[in-house]
Amino acid sequence: MIDRKTLLEYLVRSLVYSLIVIFIDVMLIIIINWGINQIIDILSFVLLVESGICLVVGGAVALYSPSVGKINEVLFHSKPWNAKRQKEIEKQMAVIIITGSFLIIEGLIVSAI
Repeated sequence: MIDRKTLLEYLVRSLVYSLIVIFIDVMLIIIINWGINQIIDILSFVLLVESGICLVVGGAVALYSPSVGKINEVLFHSKPWNAKRQKEIEKQMAVIIITGSFLIIEGLIVSAI
């Protein structure tokens, strides 16, 4: 079970990451378009695409099964797969999944403007 401190830490970290992504997107759109005439349309689309990527990648890695981990261990000589490593990966992917959720919300807010 996740305690309040950990949940608050995940939320704050994810919110900061999503704001960094938005800032980078805005700067890239301004540099590419040399202006801000269509920034809202492009930004909302980019945010929704990035949020989808975050959710898909985060979910896929979080659901990574030990049998696939064993195959990687044998074929690619990666670190052994165990329950401790699974928990670490799930914690890391929780931040990415929450960041993807924030990006969806922020993308919808931007598209409503």
